Amino acid sequence: MLRTLTVTGRTSVIPLVGHPVERVKTPEPMNSWFAEHGVDAVVVPFDIRPERVASFFEVLKATENCVGCTVTMPHKQAAFAASDVVSERARRAKAVNIIRRAASGKLIGDMTDGLAMVAALRQRGIEVRGRNAMVIGAGGAGTAIAHAVAEEGAASLVVIEPDQMRQRALLVDIERYHPGLTVATRPLPDRPVDIAINASPAGMLPHDPDPYPLELLPAATVLADAITHPVVTRWLTEAARRGARIQTGEEMALAQVPILLRYLRFTGADEARGPGSREPGARRKAAVR
Repeated sequence: MLRTLTVTGRTSVIPLVGHPVERVKTPEPMNSWFAEHGVDAVVVPFDIRPERVASFFEVLKATENCVGCTVTMPHKQAAFAASDVVSERARRAKAVNIIRRAASGKLIGDMTDGLAMVAALRQRGIEVRGRNAMVIGAGGAGTAIAHAVAEEGAASLVVIEPDQMRQRALLVDIERYHPGLTVATRPLPDRPVDIAINASPAGMLPHDPDPYPLELLPAATVLADAITHPVVTRWLTEAARRGARIQTGEEMALAQVPILLRYLRFTGADEARGPGSREPGARRKAAVR
């Protein structure tokens, strides 16, 4: 029997901060988990404009009944700047999507979008190891996903990003940490892309262009998207029509839930560990700016 949740002054409040937030996916499964396990905690979406979000993080530091917060677009870079301590994953992405608040008020940030994408693929029986992958978008989520794909043992990695400086910075970083990995800015004739992941905003609006032309990905058997609305983008719909396996951003969001719960220490684990992760406390912000 599902238990109901009663919010009191003892309840641990976990803001989900973004703008806009009306279509975020994680509050319902996280709150269901709290209710089912009798945990006195609640996730509440906070819709905060970018120009005011720095003030939110200052309030978070002072809020004793907040164990932390989760962060969605467009605040992941601001969350990185506000964190006192960050993980290696977050440092590489220069973005944070989950913050744990220490008893002292210190904010400890991590970036788990890459872990969630790989976990969602694995739940569908799709392994990245040995595959030729493409990541579209080199923002916070795209950078995290690119590093996760590299850490999973992809045979090659193509990064598509219109901002050439951002694209080059990510490729240099990937080559630094994964010197044996073949990286490129376009599909290679001898390494046709078979897993393509969209981590850009392309596809959120009805008239958006496709993240990448499907006719240029003839060998792709798996296409994934980080976008949660619409649940199935036009790009994924067309990919499915062509016979490819697809994975939605909603599936990635659901795969993220147990990772976030572990990081906030609701399941007994100290943090959500994965390839390349480090103790967040091991790296101070002064060392990563």
